[in-house]
Amino acid sequence: MTSTYYAHPDIRQRRVALKRQRQLKMLQSVWRTLIVTTITGGLAWASFLPQWGLRQPEEMVIQGNEYLSSEAIYDLLAEATSEPVITLSPDKIKGTLEKQAPIKEVTVTRELYPSRLTIAVKESPPVAKTISSPTTVAPLEEGYIDANGRWMSQEKYQSSEALPADVIKVIGYRAHYRLQWAKVYPKIEAMSLDVKTINWQNPANLILETELGSIHLGGNIEHLSQQLEMLAQLRNLPQEVPPNQIRHINLKNPNLILVELTQEG
Repeated sequence: MTSTYYAHPDIRQRRVALKRQRQLKMLQSVWRTLIVTTITGGLAWASFLPQWGLRQPEEMVIQGNEYLSSEAIYDLLAEATSEPVITLSPDKIKGTLEKQAPIKEVTVTRELYPSRLTIAVKESPPVAKTISSPTTVAPLEEGYIDANGRWMSQEKYQSSEALPADVIKVIGYRAHYRLQWAKVYPKIEAMSLDVKTINWQNPANLILETELGSIHLGGNIEHLSQQLEMLAQLRNLPQEVPPNQIRHINLKNPNLILVELTQEG
């Protein structure tokens, strides 16, 4: 004999509702646990962050700087290294140094405990010394520039002994000359003539002081290659005209060489 149990529809609905309530309570309990765990973990994390900050100078080590002082690099990185070590951005540190200093390569190594940041740099050596001029608008003060035109004040370097002694002097160099310098310097460096000084006080007339005397090139550096080729043809000029009789050589027109003599000549 088989017994058949019949459940009233209302009873089945109540059972389903109770089951859903139990599932909902269980889900709520899981979420509460997760939230509490997250908050607790966050508080623990926050309590450790100060320990991962750079609080002492010796916790940030600069390596490979032959010219710039470590203090100068610290100053440049004041903002980029203000966060705890674990959240520091190596790319931000790298970008800051390569943009603002004569540095061409940066490697950043972080250690969490104890907090330590090691920054290895490869510098771009200074190739010219800037000389301030009172007649120049917004000139940079005395300092050094690399081949790409990145300038740093002389006080940012370790010592005068660490700097190359025989570099070109640039009078009236300004910050916005950087891109122009990156084009001008390689061409002047490749010249057979010895260039002692570049006078850039007047942006409309770039003047080179050479063994031949003053060379006036004008303000269009796009003609520079052609002008320097013309200038190379004048290497024997001192044999024909005494240097003390030459006022200057005018190469503003790259197709024409004008040698202006003193009145005594």
